[in-house]
Amino acid sequence: MSTTRIDAHHRKLVDEIEATLDDPKGTVRLVAHLEDLPRLLQDMDQSPAGDGPMVMLIDPAGRLVSQNASASTRLGLSLGAQITDVALTPEGAARFTAERQSAKGPLTLAVAVPGGGTVFLLGQRSEAGGTLLLTEVRRGIAPELRASLAAAIGLIPSEAQLLDGLLQGKSADRIAKEIGRKEGTVRQQIKSIMAKMGVNSQPQLVSTAYALSVMHGRSAERLATATPATGSHHGAELFNGALGPVGLHSFGPDDGLPVLFLHGALFGIAAFAPMRAVAETFGLRLIAPERPGFGHTPFPGDGDPVSRCCAQVCDVLDHLGVDRVVVLAHDIGTRFAARLALTAPARVAAVIAGATTPPMQTWTQTAEMPTRHRVNAWAAQHLPGLMDKIVMLGMRQIARNGIEVVPRLVFDGCHDDQAVLAQPQASEALQEGFHLAWAQRGIGFRADMRLTNENWLDEAAGVNVPFLCLHGARSRTVSRSAVETLAANLPQGRFRLIEDAGHTMPISHPALMLRSVLAAGHTAGLGLSELGF
Repeated sequence: MSTTRIDAHHRKLVDEIEATLDDPKGTVRLVAHLEDLPRLLQDMDQSPAGDGPMVMLIDPAGRLVSQNASASTRLGLSLGAQITDVALTPEGAARFTAERQSAKGPLTLAVAVPGGGTVFLLGQRSEAGGTLLLTEVRRGIAPELRASLAAAIGLIPSEAQLLDGLLQGKSADRIAKEIGRKEGTVRQQIKSIMAKMGVNSQPQLVSTAYALSVMHGRSAERLATATPATGSHHGAELFNGALGPVGLHSFGPDDGLPVLFLHGALFGIAAFAPMRAVAETFGLRLIAPERPGFGHTPFPGDGDPVSRCCAQVCDVLDHLGVDRVVVLAHDIGTRFAARLALTAPARVAAVIAGATTPPMQTWTQTAEMPTRHRVNAWAAQHLPGLMDKIVMLGMRQIARNGIEVVPRLVFDGCHDDQAVLAQPQASEALQEGFHLAWAQRGIGFRADMRLTNENWLDEAAGVNVPFLCLHGARSRTVSRSAVETLAANLPQGRFRLIEDAGHTMPISHPALMLRSVLAAGHTAGLGLSELGF
């Protein structure tokens, strides 16, 4: 089933839900979709996969936590499987495991593809001791290098095309058939390329081009790798606490002002490089646990991720020897931050929520939002089972087609936020955010959609810590009036409008958010002893 057809089905659901909002009897028609959508999802899983390179994400224990359509179709591994199960040789599997546990540089693994063939995978860590991104290495040369090489030695376009074919392991006769030329003509052009590159044989030609490609890749890698400042920590671990395992990330100087980072549903755990850089500059120590249902933190059996998260946070802080923190909450993290401040006020010096996600209960309250978002909010309140299916439909689209579809799926009708997420520098945060959500097949994300539409204003009235609610004036995902209502219900609540921001504030305005954190921490007296006050 094509992505176009699936997206059309999603839009049809939205239209039908909207049409029944003022007709209580109309909900009966919608319930039928609960039976239809599982079949749709199954069809989607069985639809033809692209022929692009395989991409997989491996956790620190070597388990598969995410894969694209090509990897799923060609290797047949299920989530949770060990990648070494498909290693070409036992020796290769053992070497990969040893290097994965000790080496800091890129890793390689040869795997056997069912039905015949061998694939080479290149692994790069997202952070020290963290997840490993495995990408299929295909015989070829980077397009930008090919263009540069062609210009340097005077290759014409047809010769550059020929060189690319040779690097993919194609023979001269196959290349001739594919481009519709005579084999003799192709061989003459190969000789011309050899002469321009100063080599005497076709193997020398290929090896020289490969050597240039490897050198180019290593140079790019060196330029892209930043060295953490002395005394800083940037990594992840699996903390086995009293309430079970918690994926725990930390960034910034070890002796910095302590900040508890409660992530939202979309933007990952401080994976955005500018946020890490600002944390270093401001002297902030970001402590970032994965919330229940995300990453490596299991979803609770009682279905209450908010209470479980707050208890686990206190366990983590005890483990780290941290008494009080400023809480930085993204998106639905607002709800978790409020509960923590309510149940453990002695540990919370202040809360900075940005972009704030408040309770959104009434149809009138969501009037500023695009129709699709209003409909999703209504479905989450009245037909949570249907909303679960819609969310899973969207997540499977992302899993198959890549994070490039996130702006359209999540921020349909929100042009400013779409523009922010379309920027190349946003891909790092989106990639990590999706992997966190998809690691447990979206159970935490789906719970977040329900939490967004629960009314917890009465609970907010008991949260007696400084609580800054940041809202982007350009946001159409969250209602401004709902954020203002939340701030008014908090005893020490304050509303601040950021004129040039949308709901993607964590990506577009990391420095502004962390300045607010720094100011709140110093007002509360956190970190001042280290500064000599």
